[in-house]
Amino acid sequence: MRLVEKYRPQDFLEVIDQHDVIQKLQNILSRPEDVPHLIFVGPPGTGKTTVAICFAKALLGENWRSSFIELNASDERGIEVVRDTIKKYASLMGRRIIFLGESDRMTPDAQHAMRRIMERTVNTIFILDGNEEHKYIDAILSRCAIFRFHKIVDKLILKRIIEICKKEGIKVDFTNPDIRNGFEQLVKDSHGDMRSALNNLEKLYNEKKEITPANVIGLREPEMLKVAIQTALAGDFEKAKQIVEDEYIMKNFNSERIFNDLYHALDEVKDEEVKIRLYEKLAELESNVKLGNSPLIQFMAFVAFCWIAPHLNKRCPILKGEQK
Repeated sequence: MRLVEKYRPQDFLEVIDQHDVIQKLQNILSRPEDVPHLIFVGPPGTGKTTVAICFAKALLGENWRSSFIELNASDERGIEVVRDTIKKYASLMGRRIIFLGESDRMTPDAQHAMRRIMERTVNTIFILDGNEEHKYIDAILSRCAIFRFHKIVDKLILKRIIEICKKEGIKVDFTNPDIRNGFEQLVKDSHGDMRSALNNLEKLYNEKKEITPANVIGLREPEMLKVAIQTALAGDFEKAKQIVEDEYIMKNFNSERIFNDLYHALDEVKDEEVKIRLYEKLAELESNVKLGNSPLIQFMAFVAFCWIAPHLNKRCPILKGEQK
Protein backbone atom coordinates (compact mmCIF):
# COMPACT_ATOMS: atom_id res chain seq x y z
CA MET A 1 0.00 0.00 0.00
CA ARG A 2 1.28 3.48 -0.87
CA LEU A 3 2.32 5.70 2.03
CA VAL A 4 -0.25 8.35 1.07
CA GLU A 5 -3.11 5.89 1.59
CA LYS A 6 -1.55 3.95 4.47
CA TYR A 7 -1.05 7.07 6.57
CA ARG A 8 -4.13 9.03 5.53
CA PRO A 9 -5.69 10.58 8.69
CA GLN A 10 -8.70 8.59 9.90
CA ASP A 11 -10.44 11.34 11.85
CA PHE A 12 -10.30 15.08 12.47
CA LEU A 13 -7.77 14.73 15.30
CA GLU A 14 -5.17 13.34 12.90
CA VAL A 15 -5.56 16.07 10.25
CA ILE A 16 -2.47 18.28 10.06
CA ASP A 17 -2.45 22.09 10.05
CA GLN A 18 -6.08 22.87 9.08
CA HIS A 19 -7.37 23.83 12.54
CA ASP A 20 -9.81 26.56 11.45
CA VAL A 21 -11.42 24.30 8.85
CA ILE A 22 -11.83 21.44 11.32
CA GLN A 23 -13.32 23.65 14.01
CA LYS A 24 -15.94 25.10 11.65
CA LEU A 25 -16.86 21.65 10.32
CA GLN A 26 -17.31 20.38 13.87
CA ASN A 27 -19.68 23.30 14.49
CA ILE A 28 -21.70 22.20 11.46
CA LEU A 29 -21.76 18.61 12.70
CA SER A 30 -23.31 19.79 15.95
CA ARG A 31 -26.43 20.50 13.85
CA PRO A 32 -26.58 17.33 11.70
CA GLU A 33 -30.13 18.01 10.57
CA ASP A 34 -29.09 21.27 8.91
CA VAL A 35 -25.86 20.55 7.02
CA PRO A 36 -25.25 22.81 3.98
CA HIS A 37 -23.46 21.96 0.76
CA LEU A 38 -19.71 22.53 1.14
CA ILE A 39 -16.86 23.77 -1.02
CA PHE A 40 -13.28 22.85 -0.11
CA VAL A 41 -10.77 25.04 -1.96
CA GLY A 42 -7.02 25.24 -1.69
CA PRO A 43 -3.72 23.90 -3.03
CA PRO A 44 -3.29 20.18 -3.78
CA GLY A 45 -2.09 17.87 -1.04
CA THR A 46 -3.50 19.92 1.84
CA GLY A 47 -6.11 17.41 3.01
CA LYS A 48 -9.32 18.30 1.19
CA THR A 49 -10.25 14.72 0.25
CA THR A 50 -9.14 13.41 3.65
CA VAL A 51 -11.25 15.96 5.51
CA ALA A 52 -14.26 15.12 3.31
CA ILE A 53 -13.91 11.45 4.28
CA CYS A 54 -13.55 12.34 7.98
CA PHE A 55 -16.64 14.53 7.70
CA ALA A 56 -18.59 11.67 6.09
CA LYS A 57 -17.56 9.28 8.87
CA ALA A 58 -18.66 11.75 11.54
CA LEU A 59 -21.99 12.54 9.87
CA LEU A 60 -23.02 9.17 8.43
CA GLY A 61 -21.60 6.80 11.05
CA GLU A 62 -20.37 3.22 10.64
CA ASN A 63 -21.97 2.65 7.24
CA TRP A 64 -20.54 5.83 5.74
CA ARG A 65 -18.86 3.99 2.83
CA SER A 66 -22.18 2.97 1.27
CA SER A 67 -23.44 6.57 1.41
CA PHE A 68 -20.26 8.39 0.35
CA ILE A 69 -19.90 8.72 -3.43
CA GLU A 70 -16.57 10.04 -4.73
CA LEU A 71 -16.32 11.28 -8.32
CA ASN A 72 -13.53 13.08 -10.15
CA ALA A 73 -15.15 15.95 -12.00
CA SER A 74 -12.04 16.67 -14.08
CA ASP A 75 -12.41 13.34 -15.92
CA GLU A 76 -15.78 14.34 -17.35
CA ARG A 77 -16.33 18.05 -17.03
CA GLY A 78 -19.41 18.57 -19.19
CA ILE A 79 -23.11 18.80 -18.64
CA GLU A 80 -23.66 15.14 -19.60
CA VAL A 81 -21.91 13.81 -16.48
CA VAL A 82 -24.15 16.02 -14.34
CA ARG A 83 -27.35 14.83 -16.03
CA ASP A 84 -26.37 11.17 -16.37
CA THR A 85 -24.25 10.42 -13.30
CA ILE A 86 -24.59 13.04 -10.58
CA LYS A 87 -28.36 13.39 -10.95
CA LYS A 88 -28.74 9.59 -10.71
CA TYR A 89 -26.77 9.37 -7.45
CA ALA A 90 -28.53 12.41 -5.98
CA SER A 91 -31.95 10.82 -6.57
CA LEU A 92 -31.22 7.65 -4.59
CA MET A 93 -33.09 6.98 -1.37
CA GLY A 94 -31.46 7.80 1.97
CA ARG A 95 -28.95 10.38 3.13
CA ARG A 96 -25.65 10.56 1.27
CA ILE A 97 -22.65 12.72 0.45
CA ILE A 98 -21.45 13.26 -3.11
CA PHE A 99 -17.81 14.35 -3.17
CA LEU A 100 -16.74 15.93 -6.48
CA GLY A 101 -12.96 16.09 -6.77
CA GLU A 102 -11.44 18.83 -8.95
CA SER A 103 -14.92 20.24 -9.52
CA ASP A 104 -13.50 23.69 -10.30
CA ARG A 105 -12.66 22.24 -13.74
CA MET A 106 -16.32 21.69 -14.62
CA THR A 107 -17.70 23.81 -17.43
CA PRO A 108 -20.07 26.69 -16.55
CA ASP A 109 -22.97 24.83 -18.19
CA ALA A 110 -22.26 21.76 -16.07
CA GLN A 111 -22.11 23.92 -12.94
CA HIS A 112 -25.46 25.52 -13.75
CA ALA A 113 -27.00 22.08 -14.22
CA MET A 114 -25.49 20.93 -10.93
CA ARG A 115 -26.84 24.01 -9.18
CA ARG A 116 -30.36 22.98 -10.13
CA ILE A 117 -29.78 19.48 -8.73
CA MET A 118 -28.41 20.98 -5.49
CA GLU A 119 -31.53 23.11 -5.15
CA ARG A 120 -33.97 20.22 -5.64
CA THR A 121 -32.17 17.52 -3.67
CA VAL A 122 -33.29 16.94 -0.10
CA ASN A 123 -31.11 14.16 1.32
CA THR A 124 -27.87 14.66 -0.64
CA ILE A 125 -25.02 16.83 0.58
CA PHE A 126 -22.51 17.95 -2.02
CA ILE A 127 -18.86 18.53 -1.13
CA LEU A 128 -17.06 20.25 -4.00
CA ASP A 129 -13.27 20.07 -4.06
CA GLY A 130 -11.18 22.47 -6.11
CA ASN A 131 -7.94 24.40 -6.21
CA GLU A 132 -9.36 27.76 -7.35
CA GLU A 133 -12.44 29.41 -5.90
CA HIS A 134 -12.87 31.91 -8.75
CA LYS A 135 -13.62 29.10 -11.22
CA TYR A 136 -16.99 28.37 -9.57
CA ILE A 137 -20.01 30.28 -10.80
CA ASP A 138 -21.68 32.65 -8.33
CA ALA A 139 -24.81 30.50 -8.19
CA ILE A 140 -22.74 27.61 -6.80
CA LEU A 141 -20.72 29.75 -4.38
CA SER A 142 -23.85 31.31 -2.91
CA ARG A 143 -25.36 27.89 -2.13
CA CYS A 144 -22.36 26.47 -0.28
CA ALA A 145 -20.35 27.01 2.87
CA ILE A 146 -16.79 27.68 1.68
CA PHE A 147 -13.76 26.24 3.49
CA ARG A 148 -10.33 27.49 2.46
CA PHE A 149 -7.40 25.13 2.99
CA HIS A 150 -3.85 26.48 3.17
CA LYS A 151 -0.48 24.96 2.37
CA ILE A 152 0.94 22.81 5.17
CA VAL A 153 3.94 24.44 6.86
CA ASP A 154 7.32 22.85 6.17
CA LYS A 155 8.14 21.89 9.75
CA LEU A 156 4.93 19.85 10.05
CA ILE A 157 5.59 18.04 6.78
CA LEU A 158 9.13 17.21 7.95
CA LYS A 159 7.82 16.01 11.31
CA ARG A 160 5.28 13.75 9.58
CA ILE A 161 7.90 12.30 7.23
CA ILE A 162 10.19 11.46 10.14
CA GLU A 163 7.29 9.82 12.04
CA ILE A 164 6.46 7.66 9.01
CA CYS A 165 10.09 6.66 8.54
CA LYS A 166 10.16 5.41 12.13
CA LYS A 167 6.90 3.49 11.75
CA GLU A 168 8.06 1.93 8.48
CA GLY A 169 11.47 1.00 9.85
CA ILE A 170 13.21 3.14 7.26
CA LYS A 171 16.84 3.80 8.22
CA VAL A 172 17.72 7.49 8.03
CA ASP A 173 21.11 8.81 9.11
CA PHE A 174 20.48 12.45 9.94
CA THR A 175 24.12 12.86 11.02
CA ASN A 176 24.95 12.74 7.32
CA PRO A 177 24.66 16.34 6.02
CA ASP A 178 23.66 15.19 2.52
CA ILE A 179 20.67 13.26 3.89
CA ARG A 180 19.69 15.98 6.36
CA ASN A 181 19.87 18.69 3.69
CA GLY A 182 18.14 16.38 1.22
CA PHE A 183 15.15 15.91 3.53
CA GLU A 184 14.89 19.65 4.07
CA GLN A 185 15.00 20.18 0.31
CA LEU A 186 12.37 17.47 -0.22
CA VAL A 187 10.05 19.37 2.10
CA LYS A 188 10.81 22.70 0.46
CA ASP A 189 10.18 21.27 -3.01
CA SER A 190 6.77 19.97 -1.92
CA HIS A 191 5.53 23.59 -1.52
CA GLY A 192 3.14 22.66 1.29
CA ASP A 193 1.80 19.55 -0.49
CA MET A 194 1.88 16.57 1.89
CA ARG A 195 0.95 14.12 -0.86
CA SER A 196 3.89 15.25 -3.00
CA ALA A 197 6.26 14.94 -0.03
CA LEU A 198 5.13 11.38 0.76
CA ASN A 199 5.31 10.32 -2.89
CA ASN A 200 8.89 11.60 -3.04
CA LEU A 201 9.72 9.82 0.22
CA GLU A 202 8.70 6.55 -1.44
CA LYS A 203 11.24 7.19 -4.18
CA LEU A 204 14.05 7.64 -1.67
CA TYR A 205 14.35 4.35 0.16
CA ASN A 206 15.64 1.13 -1.39
CA GLU A 207 14.62 -2.51 -0.95
CA LYS A 208 16.57 -2.67 2.32
CA LYS A 209 14.51 0.29 3.58
CA GLU A 210 17.61 2.46 3.70
CA ILE A 211 17.92 6.04 2.49
CA THR A 212 21.33 6.71 0.98
CA PRO A 213 22.96 10.05 0.08
CA ALA A 214 22.98 8.99 -3.57
CA ASN A 215 19.19 8.43 -3.51
CA VAL A 216 18.60 11.83 -1.93
CA ILE A 217 20.80 13.64 -4.43
CA GLY A 218 19.29 11.71 -7.36
CA LEU A 219 15.73 12.66 -6.39
CA ARG A 220 16.20 16.35 -6.99
CA GLU A 221 15.04 17.51 -10.37
CA PRO A 222 16.91 20.32 -12.07
CA GLU A 223 15.00 23.59 -11.67
CA MET A 224 14.79 24.27 -15.37
CA LEU A 225 12.42 27.22 -15.22
CA LYS A 226 14.82 28.98 -12.88
CA VAL A 227 17.51 28.34 -15.49
CA ALA A 228 15.18 29.63 -18.22
CA ILE A 229 14.57 32.94 -16.44
CA GLN A 230 18.27 33.41 -15.71
CA THR A 231 19.11 32.58 -19.32
CA ALA A 232 16.60 35.11 -20.68
CA LEU A 233 17.78 37.80 -18.26
CA ALA A 234 21.34 37.12 -19.43
CA GLY A 235 20.30 37.81 -23.03
CA ASP A 236 19.84 34.37 -24.64
CA PHE A 237 16.17 34.41 -25.65
CA GLU A 238 16.25 31.35 -27.96
CA LYS A 239 17.76 29.05 -25.35
CA ALA A 240 15.34 30.26 -22.66
CA LYS A 241 12.42 29.78 -25.07
CA GLN A 242 13.50 26.19 -25.76
CA ILE A 243 13.78 25.37 -22.04
CA VAL A 244 10.24 26.63 -21.33
CA GLU A 245 8.82 24.74 -24.33
CA ASP A 246 10.50 21.53 -23.12
CA GLU A 247 9.24 22.01 -19.55
CA TYR A 248 5.70 22.59 -20.75
CA ILE A 249 5.81 19.26 -22.59
CA MET A 250 7.54 17.43 -19.71
CA LYS A 251 4.87 18.64 -17.28
CA ASN A 252 2.11 17.27 -19.52
CA PHE A 253 0.94 20.71 -20.71
CA ASN A 254 -0.06 21.56 -17.13
CA SER A 255 -0.17 25.36 -16.98
CA GLU A 256 -0.75 25.43 -13.21
CA ARG A 257 2.54 23.63 -12.53
CA ILE A 258 4.40 26.02 -14.82
CA PHE A 259 2.87 29.04 -13.05
CA ASN A 260 3.90 27.63 -9.69
CA ASP A 261 7.46 26.88 -10.83
CA LEU A 262 7.87 30.30 -12.41
CA TYR A 263 6.60 31.97 -9.23
CA HIS A 264 9.23 30.19 -7.11
CA ALA A 265 11.93 30.71 -9.74
CA LEU A 266 11.51 34.49 -9.46
CA ASP A 267 12.80 34.32 -5.89
CA GLU A 268 16.30 33.95 -7.35
CA VAL A 269 16.20 37.20 -9.36
CA LYS A 270 18.67 39.56 -7.68
CA ASP A 271 17.58 42.92 -9.13
CA GLU A 272 14.56 43.96 -7.04
CA GLU A 273 13.06 46.28 -9.66
CA VAL A 274 13.33 43.60 -12.35
CA LYS A 275 11.83 41.04 -9.96
CA ILE A 276 8.84 43.30 -9.22
CA ARG A 277 8.18 43.81 -12.92
CA LEU A 278 8.41 40.06 -13.56
CA TYR A 279 5.93 39.29 -10.79
CA GLU A 280 3.55 41.81 -12.33
CA LYS A 281 4.02 40.21 -15.75
CA LEU A 282 3.50 36.72 -14.29
CA ALA A 283 0.13 37.83 -12.86
CA GLU A 284 -0.83 39.13 -16.30
CA LEU A 285 0.30 35.85 -17.88
CA GLU A 286 -1.81 33.74 -15.52
CA SER A 287 -4.85 35.96 -16.08
CA ASN A 288 -4.51 35.71 -19.87
CA VAL A 289 -4.26 31.91 -19.78
CA LYS A 290 -7.32 31.63 -17.54
CA LEU A 291 -9.25 33.79 -19.98
CA GLY A 292 -8.63 31.12 -22.60
CA ASN A 293 -5.56 32.41 -24.43
CA SER A 294 -2.93 29.94 -25.66
CA PRO A 295 -0.69 28.98 -22.70
CA LEU A 296 2.41 28.39 -24.81
CA ILE A 297 2.14 31.76 -26.55
CA GLN A 298 1.69 33.46 -23.18
CA PHE A 299 4.71 31.64 -21.73
CA MET A 300 6.81 32.77 -24.69
CA ALA A 301 5.63 36.35 -24.13
CA PHE A 302 6.80 36.04 -20.52
CA VAL A 303 10.22 34.77 -21.66
CA ALA A 304 10.44 37.71 -24.07
CA PHE A 305 9.67 40.11 -21.23
CA CYS A 306 12.40 38.47 -19.10
CA TRP A 307 14.81 39.19 -21.96
CA ILE A 308 13.67 42.85 -22.13
CA ALA A 309 13.23 43.55 -18.39
CA PRO A 310 16.88 44.31 -17.49
CA HIS A 311 17.02 47.00 -20.19
CA LEU A 312 13.91 48.96 -19.15
CA ASN A 313 14.40 52.37 -17.57
CA LYS A 314 14.85 52.21 -13.79
CA ARG A 315 12.24 53.88 -11.56
CA CYS A 316 10.00 54.27 -14.59
CA PRO A 317 6.58 52.56 -14.53
CA ILE A 318 5.64 50.51 -17.57
CA LEU A 319 2.68 52.19 -19.18
CA LYS A 320 0.55 50.87 -22.00
CA GLY A 321 2.06 51.96 -25.28
CA GLU A 322 5.28 53.18 -23.62
CA GLN A 323 8.39 52.55 -25.61
CA LYS A 324 11.95 52.95 -24.48
